[in-house]
Parts: sequence; C-alpha cells; structure tokens
Amino acid sequence: MWRHLSHSTQGPAHLAEGAACQDCGRVRLLGKDGEEALVACVADGAGTAKHGAFGAEIACETIMASAAAHFGLHGSFRGLHQEDVFDWCEAARKEIGVRAESRQSGMRDHATTLCTAIVSSKASVFFQIGDGAIILKKRGVCGVAFWPQSGEYVNTTNFLTSPVYRDQIQFFATPDAFSDIALLTDGIERLALRFDTQVPHAPFFEPLFQVLRAGGDWRKLEEDLRSFLQSDPVRSRSDDDKTLILASCVSEEAGDPR
Repeated sequence: MWRHLSHSTQGPAHLAEGAACQDCGRVRLLGKDGEEALVACVADGAGTAKHGAFGAEIACETIMASAAAHFGLHGSFRGLHQEDVFDWCEAARKEIGVRAESRQSGMRDHATTLCTAIVSSKASVFFQIGDGAIILKKRGVCGVAFWPQSGEYVNTTNFLTSPVYRDQIQFFATPDAFSDIALLTDGIERLALRFDTQVPHAPFFEPLFQVLRAGGDWRKLEEDLRSFLQSDPVRSRSDDDKTLILASCVSEEAGDPR
C-alpha cells in the first residue's frame, strides 16, 4: 500500500511579486491486488516563460493521462520502452502547442521541466528533462535517478518544450521495486542533495519518510508538509518555487516496508 504526500508552494520572489507558483506536482495510484503502481511527476515552469505555470500543469496532466491509458491497456508497466515515453512527451508537447496557440503565444512561453517516476512491485520506470530530482530508496540505500541537468549557460536547464528535447531526456527502466521515492523541483535541490558527492542528503529525507511511514491517518500530514515547505529554514535557502512529493510503500498490517 502506498502512502503519498504532495505540495507546491510559491517561492519568496514570486510571493513578493504577486506571481503565481510555476511548479506543478501530481500523484496517482493505478491498479490493485499486487499490481498497484504509483505514478508521480513534478514540473517547473521556466521563470522567464510568460506561461510557464500552464506549461508545467499541462505537462503533468498529460503524462498522468498517458500513463493511466497505458496501464489500462496493458495492466502493468513491464515492457514500457523509451519510445513509449517519447510518445507521451509528444502528446504533452502537442497539448502545450494547442494551448499556446489559443493564447496567441509560442512553445517557449510555456517552457517547463519534467521529472516522472513510475514504481510498482514488478517494474519501475523513470524519465526526466531539466533540473529537479527523483530520489529512490531500496533496502536502506538512497540514490538519485538522474542528476539535475544544467543548460548551455549558467543557471539554465533543459525543457520539454525544446525542439531537441529527445536528445536531452533521460530514461531508466528496471524490474526493481523501491520502498520510498521523492520528487522535487530545483527550489529544494540545495537542501535535499549533496552536490559534492551527487547523492541525496539523508538527514533531509529520513525524517520525512519516517513520519509518512508512522501509523495514523497519513493524509492529515499534507498540512505539515505545506508548513515545512513554507518554513523560514526552507524559504531562506532559495527564492524559487518549491514542490515536493513523498511516497512510501508499506504493509497494510503494520506500516512496515514491503
């Protein structure tokens, strides 16, 4: 059984400007009875993009819909290939293009990153373009699926809306299952990642996973996550918007890891 939390919050810079949060995060559970899969994605609209927030939302919604359609057709994510993911991304890009045309703007105005994780007991798939990170934990070992991407220039990254996104997207599929995962946008990178060794910062994640695994109604923890992301220690580390998704797979009886 998966327990999951998700929240996006404005960074101090956008809050001061009265601008909307340009991050987006989505989580969905598919299937049941041993073939349950968790699908999660986060996206960060480019700060220089006029409609970056819409690009991020469209990307997440379209990827989630494509994943659900694939699961409904095949009953699992075993055998999911990179070309399938390219098809999903093309669907997202097409929808962004349609929305951009309706706003009389271009794809660049909707520029967004994308991190996606699909985890089940029999197959796991991860793909990413741009910064942000996907954190994976298995048998007590925590790692990063892909290191955040940097663009051609300082403080830039790659975007799903780029015409060369196929050359920049990272993809990883494995039959392994994972006990805990986290997805985050770049507003939390300096808190959650160790850039010297390119590993997750365990003191950041362990308390969060422990609280999620604890007994009781875990859904009530959403407000605690919101308060944490809006706390002064977190806000002081970055002016950017912040999105964090946490998910843990526990037994139904005791809340212990599978």
